[in-house]
Amino acid sequence: MPNQERLERMRRAMEAGGFDVLVLRWPENVLFLSGFWPMIGAAALVFPREGEAVCILPHCYESEARPFLWEAGTRFYRYGVLDAPEPLSALRDILAGTARDKRWRRIGYDGSFAAVAPSWNSAEILVPAATNAALLQSAFQDGELIDASPMLHAERLTKTAYEISKIRLASEISCLGLEAFDQSVDVGIPGVELAALVEHAVMARGTGSRGAQRVRAYAQVAVGPEESAVGYRPNEVSTLRKLEGGDVALLELGVVADGYWADRTRVRIAGKPSGDQLRVFETVRKAQEAAVAAIRPGVSAAEVDEAARSVIEAAGYGAFFPHITGHGVGFAYHEAGPKLAPGSRDLLQEGMVTSVEPGVYFTPCGGFRIEDDVLVTRDGSEVMGPFRTSVGAPDRVG
Repeated sequence: MPNQERLERMRRAMEAGGFDVLVLRWPENVLFLSGFWPMIGAAALVFPREGEAVCILPHCYESEARPFLWEAGTRFYRYGVLDAPEPLSALRDILAGTARDKRWRRIGYDGSFAAVAPSWNSAEILVPAATNAALLQSAFQDGELIDASPMLHAERLTKTAYEISKIRLASEISCLGLEAFDQSVDVGIPGVELAALVEHAVMARGTGSRGAQRVRAYAQVAVGPEESAVGYRPNEVSTLRKLEGGDVALLELGVVADGYWADRTRVRIAGKPSGDQLRVFETVRKAQEAAVAAIRPGVSAAEVDEAARSVIEAAGYGAFFPHITGHGVGFAYHEAGPKLAPGSRDLLQEGMVTSVEPGVYFTPCGGFRIEDDVLVTRDGSEVMGPFRTSVGAPDRVG
């Protein structure tokens, strides 16, 4: 079913900004206005303010694209075979043909996306480089090329009902990984094996869940006091170090389902937690609850950050909470807004989705963080894909 609300909202924004057409190359933006998450970064979407959109794709991905495309026509070029043309030349020719007789004068493009989400094949990302602007100018010789990135970022801040349902599904699928982590943390298991078990659970059981066709997990598990104490970093490194009794295991998990993202974190102790570890865990848990409770339309993102930070500071751990409380999520693992941080000027609006992830990190206790994705609702908030938060061993399954 087309995301009609999104298409109408974008065309209103284009009218206000004076854009005749958008030509989008980044996979997340092709998804945003077409419904299709590109297999590799070789697709382009031509999205006019008036008339039918056109998705330009390698011919070998036609069967994957057709079930997802909303209201876009398609143009294909041969790719990855012996008689294929040079891809950028083929793309330029199709763009020029699409623009013929259209009288498009102001052409927007996604020219300044610094941090981007990958295509399905995240092992080799095709990047629209500096030559992209020259390619577009060659295809639209009579038009003015304008970077539409600010408008795209602004429109992506608040999600439609369709998009919320997709992000919620990704969050629910991520619980398969959280469950696998919860059940697998034990003395003797290394972090890299925990990460592999989490990814296996998400991909093997999440694929096909409620129609999700392409599911991928990115799990990172830090184990022990030294690894987890630097768990405030955006990425962890899973190693062969084995958990010892009383060690922390910190899971950072990104999950993508058909292009929509979830971002989750849980922490567990191998064996029996110490009194200090229990105190830190309870402080982080209460800080997250306070932040979630503060979320509602009209509240500043800085106020939500303060709700979490004040709990941690009151417990005496303020110096050990070095990062922001949350960031946007949905079309990417990490989106720029809203930013739950000290001094943030972002105001929460209904339809925004943000992570909420306070943490405390120091040795010899270890690093502790709890992270969920939270939707700003009409009168409050919703934790998407709720999953228990416990630091000790759960009842074993099987």
